[in-house]
Amino acid sequence: MALQSNILLEAEKLLKNNIIITGGHFRIFFYEGYIKESINSGTVMSFSYAADLFNSAREKGLNADLGILINDMGSSCDEKSCDSSSVFFSRKNYKLPSELLNVLKIKGLFKYPYKVFWEKNSRNRGKKELFKLLHLKNKEKIKDKIFKIEHLGYFIEDIEHFGRIILTRTEGHDKYGTPACPLIMTGLNILQANNYEKSINFYYIGEDNINNIPNYHAIEKGKIVTQLFGSKIQIENLYFNSF
Repeated sequence: MALQSNILLEAEKLLKNNIIITGGHFRIFFYEGYIKESINSGTVMSFSYAADLFNSAREKGLNADLGILINDMGSSCDEKSCDSSSVFFSRKNYKLPSELLNVLKIKGLFKYPYKVFWEKNSRNRGKKELFKLLHLKNKEKIKDKIFKIEHLGYFIEDIEHFGRIILTRTEGHDKYGTPACPLIMTGLNILQANNYEKSINFYYIGEDNINNIPNYHAIEKGKIVTQLFGSKIQIENLYFNSF
């Protein structure tokens, strides 16, 4: 298979064994009695890139999986709250939107068991990892970088890249706060680290995709926090805003 685009040529150089390749990230909006999936041509293209790279990895004989991250929390990382309680939603029986299933069909992957990563699960895992670090005595060096600002939340110091990175926002009676986007992405990375040595992730960051990715810097911050938390997974995030 010939890879045509520059981003795919760049991505192919990053391939290695035991890898997860993702694309197509989108958000599900919950309304009274129904849901709406935020799909556009850019999210479809990012999934297409991931499928092409996955096929390339298979041709090379690499142990690889194809996956997708879905925001099932009803809100984006920059929003404080959401309400999905009015809609019955089954993650177990969920099927991808037809636009993405069509990509699998075109790429010869319609029957392939792709991996779905849910942001709600990632959020919970990220908070769990933070809680562990705050209570483990053998992680003193990492703990020294984590601090709390009253009425704001927990932060971590990243001197080399972003400076102060928010981990949680203090809300209600939870003294640890609600996970912010960098911690959610950290949770995703650590979940993937359970089964993979590396991830390559395609993200569409065009202006028409702000509902799905309001700020891609939060994704990169999640990569840094993952490293600061001690995870060994290699993470390559590839962004594009035109195609």
